Amino acid sequence: MKKRSTFFLYVMLAIPIGLMIIPTVIVLAVALVPTGVAFIMERGKGYYGGLTVGAMNLAGTSPYLADLWTQGHTVATATGIITNVFAWLMFYGAALFGWAIYSTTPAMVSAFITMTSGNRITALRTTQRELVQKWGPDVESVYEPEGAAAAKEAAAAAATAEPMAPRR
Repeated sequence: MKKRSTFFLYVMLAIPIGLMIIPTVIVLAVALVPTGVAFIMERGKGYYGGLTVGAMNLAGTSPYLADLWTQGHTVATATGIITNVFAWLMFYGAALFGWAIYSTTPAMVSAFITMTSGNRITALRTTQRELVQKWGPDVESVYEPEGAAAAKEAAAAAATAEPMAPRR
């Protein structure tokens, strides 16, 4: 019951505040549609797509909100902003840029990790060669995960088994 009363309290506070800032609500309702879509589409934990698109979308909206607040906070000014084609281009272009960031970041991070891992492997192999030259081949060993060793043993056992008799 407490959760329901808290929700009712929030609604009762949001309605008067929303009515006082209705021009801002009008501009944000039109401008932040891509953010809403991003949050709806994002089903995973964290809502990173919605946050990325939302941040860029809000950045594209902020110059027009500043104009709304400085030129007179009226519904006529808000209507003038949302009927401006360049404002729409800014709103949705910034959201598109947010989608681009969200979709390319995993590939860039993966490429960076692959590159640094490759460099680290090369450095470790060079160090290993130096150690083998210094201490002899007894210090050289090859690491095999347990699964790979078991697979090799199974393959060796299958190869040494007696072949089946031919069918007649």
